[in-house]
Formats: sequence, structure tokens, C-alpha cells
Amino acid sequence: MIKKRAVHFPDPERYKIYMSDDCKDFISKLLEKDPNNRLGTKGGISEVLQHPWLKSIDVNKLLKGQLPSPYKPKLSKNVFDVSAFDQEFTSEEAVITMLDKQSMNQIN
Repeated sequence: MIKKRAVHFPDPERYKIYMSDDCKDFISKLLEKDPNNRLGTKGGISEVLQHPWLKSIDVNKLLKGQLPSPYKPKLSKNVFDVSAFDQEFTSEEAVITMLDKQSMNQIN
């Protein structure tokens, strides 16, 4: 759908997903169908970083890892606590899978 149809955003009231107009514009420009008109095509990363949605980000601090995280999950001392994960994943049966030695060697 991304390749052929216009970008549509979820209804904010129905799905409780709220996006600013700048955020929607940023996403739409990154998903522009014509690569010649896509955000970043003409000016590279500086064009992307100049978009109004990113104006509050200090790029130098970002690159140095000095920006605080906007969200920090509360961690439990219980190693089996999965409350931070979506139930879609925690409700699945755990399946132990092993890679054969040849596949493991290709990864290293």
C-alpha cells in the first residue's frame, strides 16, 4: 500500500494515536512515491533535519548520545516480569529454536 496509495493516518479519536501536522507532513514526505521529490533527496540529511518536526532536536547532542530518552520503562527486579511487552507477544507459546553450526558460523 505504501508503494501505490496515498499515506493515510489513523483516526486519532478511535485509535488514541495523536500526531501533529508537522509529524504527518514529515512522514508523508519520507514516504513520497516519487524518489526525486522525497525528503532528503535534494539536500541529504541536512534537508531532513531542517524539517519543522525536528526543529527542537539538538543534532550535536543527539550524535554524542547526550539527549535524554523521552521514555524510560520502569524495570522490575523480577527477570520474568513481561509487563512492558505487548500481550500479543507474551501470550504466544515459547518455542526454543536452535541454529545449526554452519548457520552460526555465517553470523559470526
